[in-house]
Amino acid sequence: MKEIGVGVIGMGWMGEVHSSAYINYKLKFANKNISPKLIICSEILKERAKAAKDKFGFEEYTTSWQAVVDHPKVEVVDITTPNALHLEIIKYCIQKGKHINCEKPIGAFPKETLEAYDLTKNYSKQTCVGFNYRWAPLVQYTKKLIDEGKIGKIYSYRGRFFSCYAADERGCYSWRFEKENGLGAITDIMTHAIDMALYLVGDIKSVNGTLKTFISQRPVAKEGASHYAKADKNAVLKEVTNDDYVAARISFQNGCEGFIDASRIFFGPTSEHSFEIYGSKGSIKWNFEEMNTLHLFLREEDEAAMGYRKIYSSPIHPYHHYFNPSNGSSIGYDELKVIEIANFLEKIHNPKFNNFVDFEAAAKVAKVINAIISSYESKKEENI
Repeated sequence: MKEIGVGVIGMGWMGEVHSSAYINYKLKFANKNISPKLIICSEILKERAKAAKDKFGFEEYTTSWQAVVDHPKVEVVDITTPNALHLEIIKYCIQKGKHINCEKPIGAFPKETLEAYDLTKNYSKQTCVGFNYRWAPLVQYTKKLIDEGKIGKIYSYRGRFFSCYAADERGCYSWRFEKENGLGAITDIMTHAIDMALYLVGDIKSVNGTLKTFISQRPVAKEGASHYAKADKNAVLKEVTNDDYVAARISFQNGCEGFIDASRIFFGPTSEHSFEIYGSKGSIKWNFEEMNTLHLFLREEDEAAMGYRKIYSSPIHPYHHYFNPSNGSSIGYDELKVIEIANFLEKIHNPKFNNFVDFEAAAKVAKVINAIISSYESKKEENI
């Protein structure tokens, strides 16, 4: 079994999720031919970097991301920093010949994502981007049903990602609310909704989009606080400079029509990444908040028997069996990250492996985002 050294840059929540995924990969995908070893982690706060080293068993820690990329034992660089740093780190990784796993949306802005793709499309090493929701076993099953024609010709697609992480106006200001560090909901969570639509239905031909900021000021956070932190009523306020909500009517190349929207400020939905797909032979509904349940309608000869059936994620569905052997026993978000890591490492081991998500997928999403923004500015439909 080949051992491969991993360095993680950024040890906030997502850095911890990625680090845990490498560890759990070794436990859950033990029959694979590659074994990741956590070599070094970096974080601008020294105490957080050291805590991460101790918690996850890294050999070393540092406050310099360059030191991670330069480390001779690191072959895979995992990037979970704020989006504005991604492109600079990616460029340095390319110089040093490292495999790159970068959280979505890769760049702070679509043009940076497209630049990262251009730099790596002929790169000798592998890339990966964190569109992890497509790895849910029942999403994989949905893709199988569509590809096999069980839903028929796809007429309509409805997708959304509603999160409440910024619904409270006391929610602390962070880099996520600064336009100079990247766009708002459109790159933070709409990217997932767009990727899901592209993955399940196919390429998008045109869009008609809108963006909106509802909460114009946020209290300033303490250093190192996450975008989930809350402030008291006496905190200093700062202007929000990017979008809270985005919506787009979409037309697919295959004739399907649809609508996708995303929000970070709606109360009620906590992490409602969902889709509804309507075809000539049936329909499918899925919601990440209940990710182990799928609602499937298939046209029957007996009209009395027609209706939605509820399907539970089970070992018969893709990837589920790696985590438990029981029908209907749930898996969660962290398991999706393990699957993401597993497919990335398999691609490193076997370059012919094709069930993975690289920077090309992120570039396709970036082009759709550009078109949504252009449509909002021009007030008309824009082609991709």
